[in-house]
Amino acid sequence: MKKLILLFIVNFAFTLKLLACSYTPISFCSTSESFSENLIVFGKIVSIDNDGIDFEIIDILKGQENKTIIRIWNGVDFDCNGNWSMAADELGELNETLVIILPKIVEKKNDWEVIGDYRRPDFFGFTPNLKVENGIISGLISGHVNYPYIEEQANYENFKNSWETSQNCSSVVLGTESYKLEKSFKIQTNSNNKFKISSNKKTEFKVSIFNINGLKIESSELIHKEFEIDLSEYSAGIYFINLTYENNKIQNFKIIKK
Repeated sequence: MKKLILLFIVNFAFTLKLLACSYTPISFCSTSESFSENLIVFGKIVSIDNDGIDFEIIDILKGQENKTIIRIWNGVDFDCNGNWSMAADELGELNETLVIILPKIVEKKNDWEVIGDYRRPDFFGFTPNLKVENGIISGLISGHVNYPYIEEQANYENFKNSWETSQNCSSVVLGTESYKLEKSFKIQTNSNNKFKISSNKKTEFKVSIFNINGLKIESSELIHKEFEIDLSEYSAGIYFINLTYENNKIQNFKIIKK
């Protein structure tokens, strides 16, 4: 009987650990709104040690910092490994360029921390960092992993400009080839309010339309040839189009109503 109780306790503890190390993150843009007081910077990892990393600031997107090289200490560990680790070096490798949301240390949580430096940002339920390579920023920028649209790549200059003009990344414009419509589909602007999607393939497709907050505002049944999007009733801004076809293949793109 004692063995059964012990086995139950061990299994229960193991299950709790698995649950603690699993999460569905919100996007970088949503994370930045949740932690609006934090520093947001673009820069490069210049050194790594057992307690954290040194990070060279290239651009400050939000907040203030006078130092060029800042210290990012390991966060509070929740006994998770790999991608779930709170080690600062899990953010990236030496010389890798990143955009990071950084909480400033105002109260020590670990012996190795220094007040005034920065802590490895909490990953549970959030996306606090994005990678930048060859002018392209990548990661879960906006949307949600469970939503029909997700922005995973953008031109860094567009991303930076969004912060400089709006102090957020709500107006990020995708700038890579992977986000263009497939050749089998084309989009045509009929007016400022009306857009037409047409297919030259003999396949049915569905269209769903979402606003900038991820709320579905329009949807269609199966379409054989073409579909007109009428945004006359909606305000100016960015809208996301979700195109589903051929056994649940998905094509996402955006349109801008001026």
